[in-house]
Amino acid sequence: MPLPLRTVVATAAVTALTGGLLVVAPVASAGAAAAAPAKLADDFNGDGHRDVAVGAPYKTVGGAQAAGEVVVAFGTADGLGTANKTALTQSSAGVPGTPEESDHFGMSMASGDLDGDGFADLVVGADGEDVEAVEGQGSVTILWGGTKPFTSSTTTTVENPQKWQAHGYDVAVGDFTGDSGADLAVVEPGGVVVYEGGFARESKPVPAYTLSVPGAGLRYSEAAVGDVNGDGRDDLAVTGDPDTGRPGTDVFTGQEGRPNRLQRVDDGNTDIALGDINGDGFDDMATSLTWPEFFSIDDPSNGSGYVTVRLGSRTGFGDPLVLHQNSTGVPGANEDDDNWGASVAIGDITGDGKAELVVGANGEQLGDLDNAGDVTVFRGSASGVSQSGVVRVSQDTAGVPGAAEAGDLFGAQVRIADYDKDGKGDLAVTASFENNRSGGLWTLPGTSSGLTGSGSTSLSSAEFGLAAGSRFGETMQD
Repeated sequence: MPLPLRTVVATAAVTALTGGLLVVAPVASAGAAAAAPAKLADDFNGDGHRDVAVGAPYKTVGGAQAAGEVVVAFGTADGLGTANKTALTQSSAGVPGTPEESDHFGMSMASGDLDGDGFADLVVGADGEDVEAVEGQGSVTILWGGTKPFTSSTTTTVENPQKWQAHGYDVAVGDFTGDSGADLAVVEPGGVVVYEGGFARESKPVPAYTLSVPGAGLRYSEAAVGDVNGDGRDDLAVTGDPDTGRPGTDVFTGQEGRPNRLQRVDDGNTDIALGDINGDGFDDMATSLTWPEFFSIDDPSNGSGYVTVRLGSRTGFGDPLVLHQNSTGVPGANEDDDNWGASVAIGDITGDGKAELVVGANGEQLGDLDNAGDVTVFRGSASGVSQSGVVRVSQDTAGVPGAAEAGDLFGAQVRIADYDKDGKGDLAVTASFENNRSGGLWTLPGTSSGLTGSGSTSLSSAEFGLAAGSRFGETMQD
């Protein structure tokens, strides 16, 4: 069975941006918010618990195929559940737009307190949205948090819209200028459009500048936010596919005024994550490449997919560590189309100050079960990623609900956050084709000894009120 790919942007989509970092337009001013910013970037209702948004961008809504839907599970003292949840489409009250075929509402999601009112806000990209007469321009919606979240929203302003622009293919939130205000970065294949902090609910955000690189530019696809150089400002790493046929990642470091491109590395393309694996105060980077045969590169994984890890420092990223299923200490073996690296996440599962690396392989074959999928968990250490004590988890792992089945795609998305407030990161995993392409969400609790299946919970698409075949879990918020 062929694996699902994220939306392929038409080759005629985007006219490449030139001139490096361009000032597109001034950002709209907004008055200072009276409340303190939210303590948690993913607490939408302000109750002190982390929430999670899970996307079904290919779900049929109101008869419109692939219009898309987002489901939010609100955290509780016991972690994630369905007792308090909400479903959002472009037909929901307070959400602008109309469900249309191939909108892909929920193709990307990020969160942060954009208006500084003490509640995290949810940002949702719909990269296939037709806006007026511009086919495939894409749109980004900010759904405002509150005690009753998502009852109001706004969309970003797109200047000089183009056909197949795919505005909102990915989104990211971070304080890139160090002024303590959350900025919004919107990924388009031709560049990253940044909207500066100081958002106001009554006005539509206007672009401040666009990050792009002249010459050998990348067709950007995925972004991650972290502090690579330890200066207290958020940095932005964006991976993609350049015209040269080699994958790559651009790193833009936050600074007063606007981010500045620090470095390009020749790895990445599928997914990307930032986090402090060795506990030295500098965020490290993991990028994945799951379809290496499409690039002009040597493939150490023989078509299985691989992950490249680079340690951060004050001057940028160091030499690469390449990991795949034939690497020392890694369970399994390289097999064609494993899709090892379909998703990556970095977070502190053990609570020891050193973050773990999690790699999803939604195409992994388990026994004779094609595309059952699993995840691999590497411990963090003072020297970086540890290749000892590596743990492999699937639906056949003791304590994990369900059973591995052909075509589940377990590991489609992974995310680490402390959902039960015990000081240790919990792993959220989706299987977007579980139960005949309906989808599901699993939560595996972190412990001081690492990740096990013990105490794991699962939530089906049906428990969230989604119809069969919704592909729930195709995406998940960063």
